[in-house]
Amino acid sequence: VLCLYTGLRIGELLALTWDDIDFGKGLLFVSKTCHDGNDGKNHIRIIDSPKTVHSRRVIPLPKQILSLLKGIKKRSKCEYIVADGDKPVFVRSYQRTFEFLLKKLNIPHKGFHSLRHTFATRAMECGMDVKTLSELLGHKNATITLNRYAHSLLEHKVDMMNRLGKLL
Repeated sequence: VLCLYTGLRIGELLALTWDDIDFGKGLLFVSKTCHDGNDGKNHIRIIDSPKTVHSRRVIPLPKQILSLLKGIKKRSKCEYIVADGDKPVFVRSYQRTFEFLLKKLNIPHKGFHSLRHTFATRAMECGMDVKTLSELLGHKNATITLNRYAHSLLEHKVDMMNRLGKLL
C-alpha cells in the first residue's frame, strides 16, 4: 500500500526505518536504499545511498496512510517498517511474496515496479502537476517522469478533446 501512495522503489521501501517517518508532520524521509548481496558465504542485505542525488527526498503522507503506519508501528518488533517479525526483509523475498499474492488473487503477473507506475499514473489523473510528481518520484527532472511514467489514458484524451470542442 505504501508504494501505491508514495511511488517508492522496492529498495527504498525495504530500507525504511521508523525513524524515517515524522508522524507529527506527516513526512516520510527517503535517504537510503536496500539491495541483496553476497559476502562470499552468506546472502546479505546491503543498505546503501539512494539511486541518485535526486532520490533523496521528503514525501508528505496522506492521513489515511499515516494512520495505517501508526497501527503497524505499535505491533512492530523491528526498526524496519517492512519486517518479518523482528528481522528486516530481503528484496528477492519481498518480490516473491508480491508475486505469490498476485497469483493468489488471480491478478495478472506484474513486477513490483508496476506499483510505482500506478502511483505516477493515478497522481496525474488526480491532477498532480508533473513537477511535483517528478520530485516525489525522485527524478532529476520532469522530462524523465513524462517519458517513463505518464501513460496517456483514453478517457483523459476524450475529456481534453471535449473541453477543446467547447471552445468552438
